[in-house]
Amino acid sequence: MSAPRLPSLRPSARTREVLALAWPAIVSYTLNNTYRINDQFWIQALGQNAQAAIGANFFLQILSFALAFLAVGGTIALVSRAVGARDGKARDSYARHALAFALGVGLFLTIVVVSSLGPIPGMLGLAGETADEARDYLFHLYLFMGPMAMLSVCDAIFIARGNSRVPMILQAIAIGLNTVLNPLLIYGKDAADAMHLPLLGEVAALARALDIDGMGIGGAALATGIARTLVVLMALALLSTTFRMRLRPMGPLSLRISLGRIGEIIRISGPASASIAVYSIAYILLLRIVLAPMGDAVLAGLGVGFQVFEGISFPCYLGVAMAGSSLVGREIGARNRSGVLEVVHTVRVLTWRVGLFFAALFWFGGPPFVAAFTDDPAVAHETLIYVRTLAFSQVLVAVETANEKILLGSGRTRPILWISPLGNLLRIPLGWLLSGPIALGAAGVWWAINATTGLKAYLFWHRVEHGSWLDEVMAPDPARQPARDSSSSQRA
Repeated sequence: MSAPRLPSLRPSARTREVLALAWPAIVSYTLNNTYRINDQFWIQALGQNAQAAIGANFFLQILSFALAFLAVGGTIALVSRAVGARDGKARDSYARHALAFALGVGLFLTIVVVSSLGPIPGMLGLAGETADEARDYLFHLYLFMGPMAMLSVCDAIFIARGNSRVPMILQAIAIGLNTVLNPLLIYGKDAADAMHLPLLGEVAALARALDIDGMGIGGAALATGIARTLVVLMALALLSTTFRMRLRPMGPLSLRISLGRIGEIIRISGPASASIAVYSIAYILLLRIVLAPMGDAVLAGLGVGFQVFEGISFPCYLGVAMAGSSLVGREIGARNRSGVLEVVHTVRVLTWRVGLFFAALFWFGGPPFVAAFTDDPAVAHETLIYVRTLAFSQVLVAVETANEKILLGSGRTRPILWISPLGNLLRIPLGWLLSGPIALGAAGVWWAINATTGLKAYLFWHRVEHGSWLDEVMAPDPARQPARDSSSSQRA
């Protein structure tokens, strides 16, 4: 097996096209993560327990997203392919079924999580006041899982159509609402006393006028749910009117669903969805077995580092990669083999560059950014250890993301089913070994993450570089084998 080589940094003819689709997607994904950054910022006056609760809860949310992604991943591949083939009927049908499926998944998650709030914090390794904070946050957040799951599908539909600006604008509107609602619902009439920031006096006055008392950490979740629900309603309206998509097959009350369509979506999304689920389970086990015994400061440091720093870096990798995923799908639909290879090369070069930028930012920008999100010295110390350690794997995360999304856009996703789970599950024994017997503490877990990220990046690169996925998707009649999956690509 040959060693991976750096991609050529020569300009590509497709660079401008990829960037035109990528930069709004980057902004949109960053804004989407800003909900969590917003929460981490606004709850800091609630103390270390609240920050630890949100940090631990996030991995349960990833597990939930794994289920919701069953409706998202296939949407990118199938809708973009229909767009490339100029098949409006198939495009609308896939979009319609993905939205209905996402709503069903979201309602299922609401029922399961809200009815299981008692044991969930303990499963995450939380206890006492931190566990109580976690239950409060989860209850209010999961009331809105139906529209939140649909919003991810709406974003996928827009991007598959080659329009990433609408999701960006909608996310900006939602974040604006969330930023106002957070202090209003978390602190209510006491907003100005809790955090001494500009305009909080006006927020407190509004709370008094509306007779709103602070809800604590539950208010942060409620603010997120309200903002996202309003945005998904706007997205559906735009798709139905401005973009003239038929999201209802017959009349307004029609519930006709094709299980075959949903099956096609799931067959493409399934491997990626399973890998996301294993990723979250691996982190939950790390929390419970390795990190929770180290104390709330470590958990809070993970929460700030993961949600703030990686909440900015990963959307940039994902935006470029998803732009490539959409373009790969459309070039396949148009039967343009050389176009696929050009997109693959361009996406690889761009993600390498972005990864190098964030590696430097994590290392040199860590101290001033950490200080903005916590005034607890112990939490700040643990966050800085996390951020500077993860700086060494940012290029690897970029490589992994780019090549994984190339496979997703092609619809050949089976390698995702074993590559990601393999790397993520290895983090548990390796993290335990480095943090305990080798006595590196929390830093040992972060180095385990770096090592396994390198393994995943190499395996995805090799699949795309040396596999047979492009031959399969360019076969004479790919419609007959939408779920068949081998591996990855020709040399790009």
